[in-house]
Amino acid sequence: MLVVVLLCAVGVVGGYGLGQAVDGARSLLAGPESLPADKVAAPEPLKLGGPATTCRADDVELRLSSSAPTVTAGSPMSFMVRVTNVGRVPCLFDGDAASRAVTITDDTGKEKVWSSADCSDGSRPLLLGPEGVDAGEVHWKSVQGCAKKAPVVGAGTYEATASLEDVPGATSEPLTFTVAAKAEAKTTPTPDAGDEGATSDDAAKGTTDGGATDDATQQETSTGDAKDDDEESDDAKADDAKGAEDRAADRKATADEKATTD
Repeated sequence: MLVVVLLCAVGVVGGYGLGQAVDGARSLLAGPESLPADKVAAPEPLKLGGPATTCRADDVELRLSSSAPTVTAGSPMSFMVRVTNVGRVPCLFDGDAASRAVTITDDTGKEKVWSSADCSDGSRPLLLGPEGVDAGEVHWKSVQGCAKKAPVVGAGTYEATASLEDVPGATSEPLTFTVAAKAEAKTTPTPDAGDEGATSDDAAKGTTDGGATDDATQQETSTGDAKDDDEESDDAKADDAKGAEDRAADRKATADEKATTD
């Protein structure tokens, strides 16, 4: 019985070792793990030498901002255009106002009202390095077209968009702004010539009447003063007459008394 148990134990140990040996052989025969078929392509090498190339639409980013969200019709307005190189190498673009264009349309974006590209000319090549930023202002007088006496735009909502003429496809997001109606100037009514004449006549008449009234008052005052003088003269005369009578009576009394004494 003991011999049977020992034989079974030896068989189990041997079988386990044999299984491990088989697994090891299989792992050696399988070789390395298979790689995925879709490999990522390596980036193209940068060509830093040689002349710089013109910027592509994917190389630049345009941002547009305005000096105010609302402008009065006929008043000036400024736009700021920022060009950023988001590519990996320096590139060239035309930074003149004729190329760095701001175009204004109605709120539908279909009818063009004004564009800085139509009102200027020239060229200003700029080399912009990676992550480099170049900013420039564009001015607008709230008018239609580029003529010196161009008509003023009407009140309403408009859209502005920036673009680079020498970089096809390089545009900014549209910017919406409002044009307010111009306030009407208040005028003061001017009196007619007839009204001015009437006013002058009334003033002259008032002056004449006032003068006449003053003369009448002065004459009345003078008359009153003369009357007072006459009354004072009569009183003086009455006093003089009474004094004469008293003196005559005194003389008569004196004469009678003297006659009686004699």
